[in-house]
Parts: sequence; C-alpha cells; structure tokens
Amino acid sequence: MIVRKYDIPISYRWYKIVIEVEKESGRRKIFLDSALKVEDQVYQLVAQILDIEGTKILIKDFDDTFGSKTLDQHIYDHSLTHATWEVTLPGAAKTKVVANKEPKEETVYFRGKKLPGITRTNVFAAFCNLEWSYQEVQFKIEFRLERTWTGTLVMDKSIVPHFIPSTG
Repeated sequence: MIVRKYDIPISYRWYKIVIEVEKESGRRKIFLDSALKVEDQVYQLVAQILDIEGTKILIKDFDDTFGSKTLDQHIYDHSLTHATWEVTLPGAAKTKVVANKEPKEETVYFRGKKLPGITRTNVFAAFCNLEWSYQEVQFKIEFRLERTWTGTLVMDKSIVPHFIPSTG
C-alpha cells in the first residue's frame, strides 16, 4: 500500500489529507481529517477536487495543487504570515497553536478556536509576549523583530519547536 500524508494550512486551521492506494487492486481512498471523502480506482487517472472552506485542492497522482499553487508554495506563503507549533496537552492530546506573525494583531488559535483574553506584555518596541493558560499549563509566545517578526512558543518554561508539515 502506498500512503501519502499532507498537512494543509487554511487561514488559522490545519487539515490532514491522507491518500491511500492499494497496489494490487488499484483502489484509492482520500481522507480529510480522518473522514473518507473519495474512494475510486487510481488507474482511471481521475483527478479529484476537495473543497475546504471554499479553497479547492486538486489531487492527482503525485502532482497535487492548492488553488493555482503547488502545495509547497502554499505552505511557504502561509508561513510568511503565520507561525505554527504542535503541542501535547495533559492527557496526551495533540493540538496546534497558530499565531499571526504580526503581534499587534494578537490573534492566536489554540485547539481550533481563536483565543479570547490573551495577555500582551510589551517588553520593548521590538519585543512583546502573548500569554495564556490552559488546564494549569502556561503558554507564552515571545515575538521579536528581526527584519520580520519571529515567534517562539514557550509551554511551561520549555521551548516548543515549530510545526513541520507532512508534504507527501
């Protein structure tokens, strides 16, 4: 079986697309966030279009596009305006933290929803922090200006690495 996995950002949300192809039968299954969306025969070479929040994703054999861009270009463009981290919460649940790289926007999505009541601390003009807590876990995004804004997520005093999406 051939399995390809993609993490696709749309605004502040990441979606997982999994494409499974059974070599013997040629049956192809396309899943969106674990839900089966398409089941067909790969030898028919039919391109499938998934619509996610009004954005069209064209799925072909090893040549997938996102609107008019390649998936890699779309992920790169998204990374210019958004920072993403994946964290493991108490109880082993995983979720993503997505923040607008412009800290004055104070827009952070956590567990798929926009966080209300974020505490912003200005340290200097070129530094600021956004802080919140969840189930007794303290989170802080430290922004600093280095030509563009860069962010570091700190979860209970430990730095969380940036999320690296699956691209096939």
